[in-house]
Amino acid sequence: MSSTTRGSYPHPVLDDSDDVDAEIEVFNASFAPSVDDVEIKFQVRMTEPRIQVLIDEGSARYSFRWSCTATLANEELGAEINMYHADSTGYVGWIDQQSISGTVRIEMRVIATKPIGNYRPENQHPDYGDADFHLLPGDILADAGVLEFEAEKLYDPLNPPLGSCFKFVADSNMKRGLRVRFDDDEHILVTFPVEVLHGFGMLRNRQDLQISLVVLPALMETISFIKANETSGDEDENLTDRHWYTAITRLMQASRSSDMRPFEMAQEILGNPLDTSLTTFDDLGD
Repeated sequence: MSSTTRGSYPHPVLDDSDDVDAEIEVFNASFAPSVDDVEIKFQVRMTEPRIQVLIDEGSARYSFRWSCTATLANEELGAEINMYHADSTGYVGWIDQQSISGTVRIEMRVIATKPIGNYRPENQHPDYGDADFHLLPGDILADAGVLEFEAEKLYDPLNPPLGSCFKFVADSNMKRGLRVRFDDDEHILVTFPVEVLHGFGMLRNRQDLQISLVVLPALMETISFIKANETSGDEDENLTDRHWYTAITRLMQASRSSDMRPFEMAQEILGNPLDTSLTTFDDLGD
Protein backbone atom coordinates (compact mmCIF):
# COMPACT_ATOMS: atom_id res chain seq x y z
CA MET A 1 0.00 0.00 0.00
CA SER A 2 1.58 3.28 -1.07
CA SER A 3 1.10 6.50 0.89
CA THR A 4 -1.27 9.30 0.04
CA THR A 5 -0.09 12.06 -2.28
CA ARG A 6 -1.96 14.85 -0.61
CA GLY A 7 -3.70 17.52 -2.66
CA SER A 8 -4.94 20.88 -1.47
CA TYR A 9 -8.35 20.60 0.18
CA PRO A 10 -10.30 23.47 1.81
CA HIS A 11 -11.96 20.98 4.16
CA PRO A 12 -10.45 18.40 6.55
CA VAL A 13 -9.72 15.04 4.88
CA LEU A 14 -9.18 11.76 6.70
CA ASP A 15 -5.81 10.50 5.44
CA ASP A 16 -2.26 10.13 6.76
CA SER A 17 -2.13 13.82 7.73
CA ASP A 18 -3.45 15.20 11.03
CA ASP A 19 -6.59 16.86 9.60
CA VAL A 20 -8.80 14.29 11.33
CA ASP A 21 -7.79 12.33 14.43
CA ALA A 22 -9.09 9.00 13.14
CA GLU A 23 -7.90 6.19 10.88
CA ILE A 24 -8.63 4.81 7.46
CA GLU A 25 -6.69 1.74 6.43
CA VAL A 26 -6.78 -0.79 3.62
CA PHE A 27 -5.13 -4.10 4.50
CA ASN A 28 -5.07 -7.85 3.80
CA ALA A 29 -5.12 -7.18 0.05
CA SER A 30 -4.85 -10.20 -2.24
CA PHE A 31 -4.83 -10.57 -6.02
CA ALA A 32 -5.87 -13.82 -7.72
CA PRO A 33 -5.53 -13.88 -11.53
CA SER A 34 -7.50 -16.22 -13.78
CA VAL A 35 -7.74 -16.48 -17.55
CA ASP A 36 -10.64 -14.01 -17.68
CA ASP A 37 -10.03 -11.59 -14.83
CA VAL A 38 -8.10 -10.69 -11.68
CA GLU A 39 -9.94 -11.02 -8.38
CA ILE A 40 -9.04 -8.31 -5.83
CA LYS A 41 -9.89 -8.76 -2.15
CA PHE A 42 -9.12 -6.35 0.70
CA GLN A 43 -10.40 -5.06 4.03
CA VAL A 44 -11.15 -1.46 4.96
CA ARG A 45 -11.03 -0.07 8.50
CA MET A 46 -12.36 3.46 9.05
CA THR A 47 -12.89 5.01 12.50
CA GLU A 48 -14.43 8.44 11.77
CA PRO A 49 -18.14 8.26 12.83
CA ARG A 50 -19.37 11.22 10.77
CA ILE A 51 -18.04 9.77 7.51
CA GLN A 52 -19.55 6.37 8.33
CA VAL A 53 -22.96 7.98 8.86
CA LEU A 54 -22.71 9.68 5.45
CA ILE A 55 -21.81 6.37 3.81
CA ASP A 56 -24.67 4.56 5.51
CA GLU A 57 -27.22 7.16 4.39
CA GLY A 58 -25.91 7.25 0.81
CA SER A 59 -24.44 10.76 0.89
CA ALA A 60 -20.92 9.35 0.43
CA ARG A 61 -19.41 6.14 -0.88
CA TYR A 62 -16.17 4.28 -1.17
CA SER A 63 -14.41 4.86 -4.51
CA PHE A 64 -11.93 2.19 -5.61
CA ARG A 65 -10.76 3.53 -8.97
CA TRP A 66 -8.13 1.57 -10.88
CA SER A 67 -5.87 2.65 -13.73
CA CYS A 68 -3.29 0.99 -15.96
CA THR A 69 -1.03 3.22 -18.05
CA ALA A 70 0.22 0.24 -20.09
CA THR A 71 -3.25 -0.36 -21.59
CA LEU A 72 -4.66 3.15 -21.00
CA ALA A 73 -7.69 1.70 -19.19
CA ASN A 74 -9.19 3.17 -16.00
CA GLU A 75 -12.54 2.82 -14.26
CA GLU A 76 -14.23 2.09 -10.94
CA LEU A 77 -13.53 -1.36 -9.54
CA GLY A 78 -17.15 -1.78 -8.52
CA ALA A 79 -16.11 -3.80 -5.46
CA GLU A 80 -18.84 -5.44 -3.39
CA ILE A 81 -18.95 -6.18 0.33
CA ASN A 82 -18.23 -9.88 0.83
CA MET A 83 -17.70 -10.06 4.59
CA TYR A 84 -18.15 -8.03 7.76
CA HIS A 85 -15.43 -8.26 10.40
CA ALA A 86 -15.42 -6.98 13.98
CA ASP A 87 -13.25 -3.97 13.10
CA SER A 88 -13.45 -3.75 9.30
CA THR A 89 -15.34 -4.60 6.13
CA GLY A 90 -14.16 -7.01 3.42
CA TYR A 91 -14.56 -6.20 -0.26
CA VAL A 92 -14.11 -8.14 -3.49
CA GLY A 93 -13.95 -6.93 -7.08
CA TRP A 94 -12.74 -8.05 -10.48
CA ILE A 95 -10.81 -6.50 -13.37
CA ASP A 96 -10.98 -7.94 -16.89
CA GLN A 97 -7.62 -9.38 -17.95
CA GLN A 98 -8.00 -7.76 -21.36
CA SER A 99 -7.93 -4.32 -19.73
CA ILE A 100 -4.63 -4.56 -17.86
CA SER A 101 -0.93 -5.27 -18.29
CA GLY A 102 1.99 -4.52 -15.99
CA THR A 103 1.39 -2.26 -12.98
CA VAL A 104 -2.19 -1.55 -11.90
CA ARG A 105 -2.98 1.20 -9.35
CA ILE A 106 -6.16 1.39 -7.29
CA GLU A 107 -6.95 4.70 -5.56
CA MET A 108 -8.84 4.04 -2.31
CA ARG A 109 -11.07 6.95 -1.28
CA VAL A 110 -14.38 8.04 0.19
CA ILE A 111 -16.15 10.65 -1.94
CA ALA A 112 -19.37 12.65 -1.63
CA THR A 113 -22.24 11.47 -3.83
CA LYS A 114 -24.46 14.53 -3.25
CA PRO A 115 -24.11 18.02 -1.75
CA ILE A 116 -23.35 17.83 1.98
CA GLY A 117 -23.99 20.91 4.09
CA ASN A 118 -22.49 21.69 7.50
CA TYR A 119 -19.87 18.96 7.17
CA ARG A 120 -17.71 18.63 10.25
CA PRO A 121 -15.87 15.41 11.16
CA GLU A 122 -16.26 14.51 14.83
CA ASN A 123 -12.48 14.27 15.20
CA GLN A 124 -11.34 17.18 13.05
CA HIS A 125 -8.12 18.96 14.08
CA PRO A 126 -8.49 21.78 16.66
CA ASP A 127 -6.97 24.23 14.15
CA TYR A 128 -10.29 24.10 12.27
CA GLY A 129 -12.11 25.27 15.39
CA ASP A 130 -15.88 24.96 15.08
CA ALA A 131 -15.82 25.51 11.31
CA ASP A 132 -18.02 23.38 9.09
CA PHE A 133 -17.93 22.96 5.32
CA HIS A 134 -20.14 22.58 2.27
CA LEU A 135 -19.13 19.62 0.11
CA LEU A 136 -20.10 18.91 -3.50
CA PRO A 137 -20.48 15.56 -5.28
CA GLY A 138 -17.04 14.12 -5.98
CA ASP A 139 -15.33 15.91 -3.09
CA ILE A 140 -12.93 13.66 -1.16
CA LEU A 141 -13.76 12.92 2.49
CA ALA A 142 -11.10 10.27 3.09
CA ASP A 143 -8.05 9.00 1.23
CA ALA A 144 -6.46 5.65 2.11
CA GLY A 145 -3.72 5.87 -0.52
CA VAL A 146 -3.06 3.52 -3.43
CA LEU A 147 -2.94 -0.26 -3.84
CA GLU A 148 -0.60 -1.49 -6.57
CA PHE A 149 -0.15 -4.91 -8.12
CA GLU A 150 1.46 -6.45 -11.18
CA ALA A 151 -1.01 -8.02 -13.56
CA GLU A 152 -0.23 -11.67 -14.24
CA LYS A 153 -1.34 -12.58 -17.74
CA LEU A 154 -3.09 -15.94 -17.62
CA TYR A 155 -4.81 -15.50 -20.98
CA ASP A 156 -4.87 -18.05 -23.76
CA PRO A 157 -1.44 -17.63 -25.42
CA LEU A 158 -3.02 -18.22 -28.83
CA ASN A 159 -5.45 -15.34 -28.36
CA PRO A 160 -3.97 -12.54 -26.22
CA PRO A 161 -5.95 -9.26 -25.89
CA LEU A 162 -4.94 -6.22 -27.93
CA GLY A 163 -4.11 -4.16 -24.84
CA SER A 164 -1.37 -6.61 -23.83
CA CYS A 165 0.41 -6.20 -27.17
CA PHE A 166 1.65 -2.63 -26.70
CA LYS A 167 4.23 -1.47 -24.17
CA PHE A 168 5.01 2.22 -23.69
CA VAL A 169 8.61 2.91 -22.65
CA ALA A 170 10.87 5.92 -22.19
CA ASP A 171 14.17 6.28 -24.04
CA SER A 172 16.51 8.84 -22.45
CA ASN A 173 18.42 9.15 -25.72
CA MET A 174 15.36 10.39 -27.61
CA LYS A 175 14.71 14.14 -27.71
CA ARG A 176 11.57 14.28 -29.84
CA GLY A 177 9.16 12.10 -31.77
CA LEU A 178 7.89 8.57 -31.08
CA ARG A 179 9.08 5.27 -32.49
CA VAL A 180 7.49 1.86 -32.93
CA ARG A 181 9.67 -1.23 -32.59
CA PHE A 182 8.88 -4.84 -33.49
CA ASP A 183 11.98 -6.60 -32.15
CA ASP A 184 10.43 -7.80 -28.88
CA ASP A 185 8.69 -11.18 -28.67
CA GLU A 186 6.10 -10.13 -26.09
CA HIS A 187 5.21 -6.54 -27.01
CA ILE A 188 5.18 -3.94 -29.71
CA LEU A 189 7.36 -1.27 -28.12
CA VAL A 190 6.29 2.36 -28.44
CA THR A 191 9.24 4.48 -27.31
CA PHE A 192 8.96 8.08 -26.09
CA PRO A 193 11.30 10.82 -24.94
CA VAL A 194 11.09 10.84 -21.13
CA GLU A 195 9.09 14.08 -20.84
CA VAL A 196 6.71 13.07 -23.61
CA LEU A 197 5.91 9.74 -21.91
CA HIS A 198 5.15 11.70 -18.73
CA GLY A 199 2.74 13.91 -20.68
CA PHE A 200 1.15 10.82 -22.20
CA GLY A 201 0.53 9.45 -18.71
CA MET A 202 -1.08 12.73 -17.64
CA LEU A 203 -3.84 12.03 -20.18
CA ARG A 204 -4.92 8.92 -18.23
CA ASN A 205 -8.40 10.39 -17.70
CA ARG A 206 -8.77 10.93 -21.46
CA GLN A 207 -8.29 7.42 -22.76
CA ASP A 208 -9.79 8.41 -26.10
CA LEU A 209 -7.00 10.96 -26.65
CA GLN A 210 -4.28 8.50 -25.63
CA ILE A 211 -5.64 6.00 -28.14
CA SER A 212 -6.11 8.56 -30.93
CA LEU A 213 -2.73 10.25 -30.47
CA VAL A 214 -0.53 7.19 -29.89
CA VAL A 215 -2.18 3.78 -30.14
CA LEU A 216 -3.93 4.45 -33.46
CA PRO A 217 -0.76 5.47 -35.36
CA ALA A 218 1.21 2.68 -33.64
CA LEU A 219 -1.38 0.12 -34.73
CA MET A 220 -1.33 1.55 -38.28
CA GLU A 221 2.45 1.12 -38.35
CA THR A 222 2.05 -2.44 -37.04
CA ILE A 223 -0.52 -3.37 -39.68
CA SER A 224 1.73 -1.95 -42.42
CA PHE A 225 4.70 -3.90 -41.02
CA ILE A 226 2.75 -7.17 -40.95
CA LYS A 227 1.40 -6.69 -44.49
CA ALA A 228 4.85 -5.83 -45.82
CA ASN A 229 6.32 -8.89 -44.13
CA GLU A 230 3.65 -11.16 -45.63
CA THR A 231 4.17 -9.68 -49.08
CA SER A 232 7.95 -9.99 -49.03
CA GLY A 233 7.97 -13.58 -47.80
CA ASP A 234 11.19 -12.82 -45.94
CA GLU A 235 12.09 -16.05 -44.12
CA ASP A 236 14.60 -14.19 -41.95
CA GLU A 237 11.71 -12.19 -40.40
CA ASN A 238 9.44 -14.96 -39.08
CA LEU A 239 6.89 -13.31 -36.81
CA THR A 240 4.69 -16.30 -35.99
CA ASP A 241 6.35 -16.95 -32.61
CA ARG A 242 5.69 -13.43 -31.37
CA HIS A 243 2.68 -13.09 -29.09
CA TRP A 244 1.61 -9.67 -30.40
CA TYR A 245 1.68 -10.89 -34.01
CA THR A 246 -0.91 -13.62 -33.32
CA ALA A 247 -3.31 -11.23 -31.59
CA ILE A 248 -3.16 -8.50 -34.21
CA THR A 249 -3.35 -10.79 -37.25
CA ARG A 250 -6.54 -12.28 -35.77
CA LEU A 251 -8.02 -8.78 -35.46
CA MET A 252 -6.93 -7.96 -39.00
CA GLN A 253 -8.60 -11.11 -40.31
CA ALA A 254 -11.80 -10.19 -38.46
CA SER A 255 -11.97 -6.81 -40.25
CA ARG A 256 -14.67 -6.31 -42.86
CA SER A 257 -12.13 -6.45 -45.66
CA SER A 258 -8.52 -7.53 -45.77
CA ASP A 259 -8.01 -4.89 -48.47
CA MET A 260 -8.69 -2.02 -46.09
CA ARG A 261 -5.90 0.51 -45.80
CA PRO A 262 -4.00 0.48 -42.46
CA PHE A 263 -5.57 3.80 -41.43
CA GLU A 264 -9.12 2.47 -41.92
CA MET A 265 -8.38 -0.97 -40.46
CA ALA A 266 -6.74 0.45 -37.34
CA GLN A 267 -9.73 2.70 -36.72
CA GLU A 268 -12.13 -0.23 -37.04
CA ILE A 269 -10.09 -2.43 -34.68
CA LEU A 270 -9.95 0.33 -32.04
CA GLY A 271 -13.62 1.24 -32.34
CA ASN A 272 -13.14 4.53 -34.24
CA PRO A 273 -11.43 6.51 -31.47
CA LEU A 274 -11.05 9.63 -33.64
CA ASP A 275 -14.83 9.97 -33.77
CA THR A 276 -14.98 9.93 -29.97
CA SER A 277 -12.10 12.37 -29.52
CA LEU A 278 -13.32 14.91 -32.06
CA THR A 279 -16.98 14.89 -31.06
CA THR A 280 -15.97 15.46 -27.44
CA PHE A 281 -14.91 18.96 -28.44
CA ASP A 282 -18.21 19.91 -30.11
CA ASP A 283 -19.07 22.36 -27.35
CA LEU A 284 -15.78 24.26 -27.52
CA GLY A 285 -16.91 26.39 -30.45
CA ASP A 286 -20.22 27.43 -28.85
